[in-house]
Amino acid sequence: MAKVYRIGFSEAEINRGVLSKSGLTSHTVSPREQIVLSAKAVLGRPYKRGASVVSDAPEAFDCSSLSAWVAVEAGYAIPRISIDQYVFMSKIKKTDLKPGDFIFSNTGKIIHTEGSYFSQVLGREVKEEPIRTETLEYKPGTQVPEGVDHVGIYVGGGKVIHATKSLGGVVEEDLATAENFQNIIGYGRLVEKDEKRVVVAVPLEQKDRLQEIRKQIQL
Repeated sequence: MAKVYRIGFSEAEINRGVLSKSGLTSHTVSPREQIVLSAKAVLGRPYKRGASVVSDAPEAFDCSSLSAWVAVEAGYAIPRISIDQYVFMSKIKKTDLKPGDFIFSNTGKIIHTEGSYFSQVLGREVKEEPIRTETLEYKPGTQVPEGVDHVGIYVGGGKVIHATKSLGGVVEEDLATAENFQNIIGYGRLVEKDEKRVVVAVPLEQKDRLQEIRKQIQL
């Protein structure tokens, strides 16, 4: 299957006449339902640290590329790094959790202490850190003293789906007993309104025109 970028719109903000003439494919989703469906569809996929939402998904994931990918499949663009996702989303209480919400934790596991990687957002090399306590690419430098290094998708019934190196990939677990969620930092909500989204697929070769395409098909 050809790789594509996906961009999302509410039904109220998209110009369907222009979209139909653009030659781009699109489909309409119920975001909360789609987040859960997407997460369940990739159960068992292998773990890959630093997995790309575009080039690796849906064949392989790390925790935050999984959450970013299910968001994209539901018509939303969110930051790529777990601590940035935590700051980006609205905060909710555990008692308010609904399927399609997100759960953030500090696992206390020291995975990487050396090296760096290239941030496409910042355009520079970024030093690896064991567990980040401030945002990197979204509102850079925003402090989260508790530290965030893991994220999962709540799918209802007390279950969470997440990508974890210790279990080899994407798994579904009971939230109450999942090892990676014994130190939960908070709960995040992406989908504020129960309204449908239109998800438009843009071929990778047109990636340099994403902003132009968005402006053309948006009311």
